[in-house]
Amino acid sequence: MVTTSQMSRNITMNIYETLYGFSDSIVPIPILATGVEISEDGLTYRFPLRAGVKFHNGKEMGAEDVRASLERYKAIGGTASMLAGVTSIEASGPLEVTLTMEKPFPGFLEAFASPRAPAVIIPAEEAGKPANEIAVIGTGPYKFVEYVPDSHVRLERFADYAADETHADIDGFGGKKTAYLDSVTFRVIPEPGAAVAALEAGEVQLLEQIPVPTARRLAGNSEMKVYENSPWAFLVFIFNLNEAPADNPKFREAVQIALNSEEIMAIATEGLFNLYHGWMYEGTTYDAGEIGKDRYNVADLDRARALLAEAGYSGQPFTILTDTQGPERNKAAVVIAEQLRAIGVNVVINQVDWPTALQIRLQDTGWSAWTLTMGIEPYLGPEALISTFAGPATHFRKADPELDALYAELVDTADLTARKAVFARIQQRLDTFAPVIKLGETGLMQASSAKVEGFRPFRFPRVYNVWFAD
Repeated sequence: MVTTSQMSRNITMNIYETLYGFSDSIVPIPILATGVEISEDGLTYRFPLRAGVKFHNGKEMGAEDVRASLERYKAIGGTASMLAGVTSIEASGPLEVTLTMEKPFPGFLEAFASPRAPAVIIPAEEAGKPANEIAVIGTGPYKFVEYVPDSHVRLERFADYAADETHADIDGFGGKKTAYLDSVTFRVIPEPGAAVAALEAGEVQLLEQIPVPTARRLAGNSEMKVYENSPWAFLVFIFNLNEAPADNPKFREAVQIALNSEEIMAIATEGLFNLYHGWMYEGTTYDAGEIGKDRYNVADLDRARALLAEAGYSGQPFTILTDTQGPERNKAAVVIAEQLRAIGVNVVINQVDWPTALQIRLQDTGWSAWTLTMGIEPYLGPEALISTFAGPATHFRKADPELDALYAELVDTADLTARKAVFARIQQRLDTFAPVIKLGETGLMQASSAKVEGFRPFRFPRVYNVWFAD
């Protein structure tokens, strides 16, 4: 895919498939491949392909289709950088593709399985066409029928879909998929109240997201089902290290100590949140334990004022950038502003539309800090998350050499125990250098008609393995 748009991914991942994808437990699993053989030197990845997989145009998938798809992705894919270290993509057999690396990349399979802009497999005849000019032809359980702008996208069941019979059920982006519904229509309803009204009127059967108060109301309705999709994202507060006073580490520490994250999250998320200091989800592979806990959700105003004095802060404006599109982000900005004013910080809020916020945050000056929800990065794991904090394109507008060195060490380390140790040092650095503050974790509330069976919340709405009760 050439886009990282969540809305696009939500629909197309019911149409397209990849060689590898994440399981429910966020482990890379084969989908159109049957596995992978990695050479001892880490330079070649041989992917045997599943036999008998058909595209929606009736053609049977072969190695040349996979090779052409990956070459296309390497040229114009939404996250083409994940294939930057691949020097050749070879159809090494009728049902076998081999990728050769410039140098070993221990995290390659995780990057290759990323759903941010999935490296989907399309017919070779389509792969040579420019972006947005290909026919929508995948191998998934549903095939594309029509797209009406500002209205809907309609899919229908692919009768010749080749399910992965090595699984008993769906598993993350893979597993055994079954299209029970004859057709599925994704409707665009931007206004949440109108979307809920459509659900209650029976005009739609499933809503991807509903307001938290609405979820509480619908929970008592026997004609509805309500789902909690948590954890979904980190809510974070990012400093601009190029702009005073946020360029001062002692000032950032004062902010860190002043913030009451529980109050921020409760108001910003309307109660759907989890407090956790770690930069990976609690209990997951790279969870670094207690590191950073002592500076999280402290809300010690006297200590924060003392740190401000130590920083030499003299009332310079501190501009918080936020946007109108994300209620969690702009509510968090308002609460943070009040908490920082309480310790004497001269806070200004600059609330703009989302595209404008994205433009402003790319400037080295004109903003001091920014509220952001990070959904896909923490889900993908430490490399994806820290890549946004490292290098010349860092969210902080100024790279931290120590963090950059740790990120490079993480990328080059193959042993899991050693990688976990590196990530623990990264979490330590984020805590003490404080270029970004994690406020907490958010979730999504979803709802369906009670007659919808089989639906399970995930990173995108899987409409396969879903059916209607009699």
